[in-house]
Amino acid sequence: MDDLAIKVCILLIVQLLLIIALSYICGIFSLNGKFINFISKNNNFEILIKLILFSIIFIFISFIFYYFFNSFGLQILNFILAFILIFEVCIKIAYSDRFINWIGESLDNSIRILIMFIISLNCTYFFTRITHEIIISNTI
Repeated sequence: MDDLAIKVCILLIVQLLLIIALSYICGIFSLNGKFINFISKNNNFEILIKLILFSIIFIFISFIFYYFFNSFGLQILNFILAFILIFEVCIKIAYSDRFINWIGESLDNSIRILIMFIISLNCTYFFTRITHEIIISNTI
């Protein structure tokens, strides 16, 4: 159980780092959305409350998923959270003026969305590989 608690804490730190990185990206592109508004930067106290709330919910759900699915449950949970956050940010970036000006206005909207969808899948895969290595490691 000690090993599980350490792994869940490390996964929580990695998830919080993902949220912080995505919040900076949302600030750069001035994005709005369901989950984006949760992670976007407002004031420091509000950010702290949101991160504490996310941490409590993440730890609770991690132990529930681990109880029902073992280490696969932790992988499933991390994949779902990362995919939801990264996917929404990438799709909203596809609609942002900064991205449209950078990639070109002549490019069709569906192609822009496809590009960002592929980027979100690659980022999610990279993130889940990191969390998978944390979960299967025995040297913690």
